[in-house]
Amino acid sequence: MRKITLQIKDKRSVIISLKKIIGQLQSIAEVVENDKITDQTFTQLLAVKGGASRVCKDIISKGVLSNLDKYSTDELEAALEVIFRLD
Repeated sequence: MRKITLQIKDKRSVIISLKKIIGQLQSIAEVVENDKITDQTFTQLLAVKGGASRVCKDIISKGVLSNLDKYSTDELEAALEVIFRLD
């Protein structure tokens, strides 16, 4: 798949989401490092997984699908394959 370019407002939204995921991962790392793993740790990990899936879908939908005319059929199929693998 070719390089995806996002509009400024979409890029900001994606970056905010990524920073939230990074914060959650740092929190999880601290919990593991301090041997304080609980059921909440797994809930946070699932939230990270869901957040990462949402970011992928956002990038594809806002970057690729909003510019359909610029992508070949093969590139669009590759983007859809990524979306289907996320869930």
